Amino acid sequence: MSMPSKKDDACEAFVELMTSFQGHLYGYALSLTADPEAANDLLQETNVVLWKNWKEFEPGTNFKAWSFRIAHFQFMALRQRRMRDRLCFGDGLVTVIAAEAKELDDTYEQRVASLASCLEQLRPRWREIIRLRYSEGLAVQGMSTKIGLSANAISQLLFRARKCLIDCVKREHVQEAST
Repeated sequence: MSMPSKKDDACEAFVELMTSFQGHLYGYALSLTADPEAANDLLQETNVVLWKNWKEFEPGTNFKAWSFRIAHFQFMALRQRRMRDRLCFGDGLVTVIAAEAKELDDTYEQRVASLASCLEQLRPRWREIIRLRYSEGLAVQGMSTKIGLSANAISQLLFRARKCLIDCVKREHVQEAST
């Protein structure tokens, strides 16, 4: 049995890093494309380029910045291929959107933690409604059948639960910003 080489270790470390950033890259791709299918395509194209160029990445440098830059170039190439579409954004707008997406991504972990905390603070019934809708993907009618409440009652509960979550996350964000 041979010992793993430094190249194998570097490749494995790169794969782990690339895997850990998939959520961030997808979020960035979605912010650029505003279309989940196009974002998936962009993510896959970006992953291909990242993988082809993995030896160029210098461990210890900013992987996020490097991968976002590649995603940005892939988006620009995608945009060039789709120039025949009715809606095309100018380079200036794309630059502004990309900058805002990077700024939003910087608060991603904080927002996820705030949302988890706020979900725990919800009334149990509201938490169950949110779980059924977003974890199980049930539509209002399916939730109505499962819980035994009218679709209107489910819609009202969802509205209240979402509002409560939004308010809670905003409060936690303000608290984080003031500390």
